[in-house]
Amino acid sequence: MRQVRQNAPGSAVIVGRMTEVVILLTAAEARERVLQAGWPAEEAAAHLAFVDAFPDAEFFANTEEILEEVQQAQRVRLPEWFLLARRTLAEAYAGAQDLAVGFDGFTDRFSVGSALKKTVGSTWYTLSLPGLPKRKKDRQMYLRTEEGLHLFPIAVNVDDTAYQLGINLLGEDTRIFEYHVEDIEAAYSEGQPVAVNVVPVFASPGDLLSHVVRIRHEGVVTERIAHEHQ
Repeated sequence: MRQVRQNAPGSAVIVGRMTEVVILLTAAEARERVLQAGWPAEEAAAHLAFVDAFPDAEFFANTEEILEEVQQAQRVRLPEWFLLARRTLAEAYAGAQDLAVGFDGFTDRFSVGSALKKTVGSTWYTLSLPGLPKRKKDRQMYLRTEEGLHLFPIAVNVDDTAYQLGINLLGEDTRIFEYHVEDIEAAYSEGQPVAVNVVPVFASPGDLLSHVVRIRHEGVVTERIAHEHQ
């Protein structure tokens, strides 16, 4: 296990800074961190499924230093459940310039309203914490939505970056939401409920990782080893 100094994730969040961003992990180290995180059994199992699916990968966790820096730059406080997930096991293949993941689908019980439900299996996402827009007006449509929903973007669709995945900054709602920026922008401009255009697609960060079936890194695509998805 070693810390790596590199450009911070999400160039929209921090540009031109060098800081301790990630902790590199072997599969064994990743499993140990997951088991020590104190998660409920289902969430721990979902993270372990990700590790077991890519046993030869170099995994990574984000450092507390970079997560604090991201929050200061974004002027938000990320939920503790999300910070714990990033500190424990964020992803794999840190530093790859083309890093992206592909899913086998969204979680069935959530994805009924998703426009991408039928095509998500052929789509790449970057889990780079793109964060909120800088313009105050643009930030407001994420943060001044209906009571109980303040969106924070955590991933983007590589083919159409206006399709994003986000979390709710408020409360203990661990679901991951999908939305299209133009849809929520139109609703916000018209004074309509933004939440109508926000669809939950994963139950939690662990649920998201457990649905990863391929990882693109440095021109290579690593496929999940064959196993029965739980």
